[in-house]
Amino acid sequence: MTFSDSEGTHSTGTRFYDGRSAAAHAVTLRWSDAFLSIDGEAGELAVWPRARLVVGEPDPEGRVALSCKGEPGRVSTDAATLPAQIMPRRMKWRHYLGWLMVGVVALVLAFVLVVRLPAVGAALVPRSAENRLGEMVEAVVVGKHKVCRGEEGQRALERLEARLAHAAGIAQPVHLEVVDRKMVNALTLPGARMVIMRGLIERVGNADQLAGVMAHETGHIARRDPMVALFRGAGIGVISATLGINLGFADVSSLAGRLVGLSYSRDMERLADANGVAYLQASGLRSDGLAGFFALTDTRNGPRNGNAGAAVEFLSDHPRTSERQKQSQGSPLGDSALTPSEWAAVRSMCGKP
Repeated sequence: MTFSDSEGTHSTGTRFYDGRSAAAHAVTLRWSDAFLSIDGEAGELAVWPRARLVVGEPDPEGRVALSCKGEPGRVSTDAATLPAQIMPRRMKWRHYLGWLMVGVVALVLAFVLVVRLPAVGAALVPRSAENRLGEMVEAVVVGKHKVCRGEEGQRALERLEARLAHAAGIAQPVHLEVVDRKMVNALTLPGARMVIMRGLIERVGNADQLAGVMAHETGHIARRDPMVALFRGAGIGVISATLGINLGFADVSSLAGRLVGLSYSRDMERLADANGVAYLQASGLRSDGLAGFFALTDTRNGPRNGNAGAAVEFLSDHPRTSERQKQSQGSPLGDSALTPSEWAAVRSMCGKP
């Protein structure tokens, strides 16, 4: 048999496994236009037609496996030692083009989900992942502050929220906590979680105003607004971290704090106002409490004046208070959100009647 290329391809790492034993033979590879000859120390070990060669992908160390269809055995060698013709250029381009297309599609999909359709991206997050994220965020919100544990007040708030959640069509129970912080605020978190600050309970004029704020927050929960805001405001890193995928874009441990700083859009706030009023009405409760709270903040120390520690954070990034008051009028018809004794229990939950 005559070979047109008399030079061999030899590397100290080139090995031939004959497929009959576990032995590895140090070999030299000799190439012709039609054949590959595998030569060992004792002579020729195999001759493979190039037309039937199967060339694997190089591993991270640059090694490649060769085999021949219909023949036992394989060769392991450095990819750099192979003739340029062994991997046709058009096949390489197809390989790279395929991966390039996959990358482009992934980027387009991420852009659509994160920038253009964050609600779609939020809807794709499994509930289990959202619940885990909610636990993380709640730990950041609560921090070192005391969680108020007044049992009678807690039960009263949970019963009220259960009515609102039922009207909103929320399937899972809403986890509700009252935190001993003077900030006038209430937050919705991923995983159907609501946090009410002591400052809000002290600022509202009555139980129906508190119910109006809770109904507004229930509107955010019903539409999964915390996750939508997260996708809209934090980018592709949030997708990877939320789904538990380590893509190198985000640190999962910092994700909770990131979400706390996000805000809802004005359209999301207006819709939560309108839906909150509707939930109160559907629950048989008077629905003018939210407008009453807005009116109260306009007349008591101004909407954002006074003690900075007691600032009305609930309104800080929202539409104008007067505008929201007009659009959230509701009706005085219906039951009060809480009985006088229940309201007194709520007011004293943090030990400050």
